[in-house]
Amino acid sequence: MKKRLYSITIKNTHADQGFSTSSSGRSLLFKPTLKKEDGYNPGELLAFSWATCLESTLRYVLEIQSLTFKTYTEVDFHMELDQGPPVGYQFYYDARLYIDTEDDALINMLVEETHQRCPISKLLQAKNIQIRGISLKKEVTQD
Repeated sequence: MKKRLYSITIKNTHADQGFSTSSSGRSLLFKPTLKKEDGYNPGELLAFSWATCLESTLRYVLEIQSLTFKTYTEVDFHMELDQGPPVGYQFYYDARLYIDTEDDALINMLVEETHQRCPISKLLQAKNIQIRGISLKKEVTQD
């Protein structure tokens, strides 16, 4: 049984060259991935989110196991042009969870449990996402 704890809608009308705004009124400035401008590109934002989620989840896993270690998380992001088919950009991520212990078996167990529990890790496995197309004309008439 699932219980919804949080819900928000993000609206983007400018692709990666403007602001995306949430239903709570907050907004983020986006920029094209290959441009050196102010703002975030979609790949960066996902890397920020995953690093934050992994570190938070790791700390929770340590807490429920009554373990105390100094930790930090890094996520590398890079983008490549995939020659296809289909031709297009591809994002790649590499996460590293640093844990202040020399016990490799413990580290591996903590990383595995963290990855299984982390909501962004679950999302990256594409098990709980949905995408639909909706006519803009129908959307406008519903307001």
